[in-house]
Amino acid sequence: MLGLGLALGLALRVFAEAPAPATPRTPREFFNAGTRQLEDGKLKQAEALLEAALAAQRESVQPPALYNLGHVRFAQGAEELQKGPAAKPAAGRARAGAQAADAVIQSADAALASREVRQLVASYLQGRGARRELRAAAKIVRQALETHRAALQRWQRASGDFKSSLELRSSEDARQNAEIVDRNIARLVDSIRELQAAASALAEKEQELGEKMKEMRGNIPDQDMPPGAAGEEDEEEQEQPNGPEPGMEEGRRRSEGEEMTLSPEEAGWLLESYKLDSDRRLPMGEPEAGKPRSPDRPTW
Repeated sequence: MLGLGLALGLALRVFAEAPAPATPRTPREFFNAGTRQLEDGKLKQAEALLEAALAAQRESVQPPALYNLGHVRFAQGAEELQKGPAAKPAAGRARAGAQAADAVIQSADAALASREVRQLVASYLQGRGARRELRAAAKIVRQALETHRAALQRWQRASGDFKSSLELRSSEDARQNAEIVDRNIARLVDSIRELQAAASALAEKEQELGEKMKEMRGNIPDQDMPPGAAGEEDEEEQEQPNGPEPGMEEGRRRSEGEEMTLSPEEAGWLLESYKLDSDRRLPMGEPEAGKPRSPDRPTW
């Protein structure tokens, strides 16, 4: 997991003793109001107010406004990461799904070589489960990619904010914060690349498995075909409005050590296929960079 860590502290209010106006009017009042919102964790409101302070182009307000915007956008990026799966577990789920598919493909090759109907049916049913797991893993990887890309956009803006603040006013804190954000960005980019590779591998594996299942369907007599096999060639599983996507729940149970369940029809076919060889089983698978340091405290 990425370590998030701007050593949080803010460029505090320009006039800390002055009462807050009901509606900010001057750049300093917008800055003060935005900083208060940031301190309260209200990031969207803080961003809008600090941007208003910045838009006035008041030289004395611009550096601290940019500095605090860096904190806002770094925190927003951290929030984006919390909305989706972490990169390493998602990539691990993808690898496990691909390994399970590989095992099914090997079983399918053996079944196709033997032309034994029960073995073909067993491998075909195992292929269904492996395909559902591939799709479930792909969905998790997509969700992780979405949140990581959203976080990347926020952190790139945070880095730019700290660097712009530094350009306007020399500050060791701004320099160090920009470096810390850039280190977090580098780790985030590594995670995105890992997820992209996982997504590509899952797509290739699903295609390979689909072709193997098509070949098995062509070698199973109609009277022995498992329920629901007809028309599966170009099957696209639909989102479930009243529950988890097929494969999502079974993948969770598998990761917790619970057995994957089959439909009664699939279970019946699978048990039938094992009658002559009850011992045979197909194995089914399953950035710490610191936070930007506290901002300075303007005295004017």
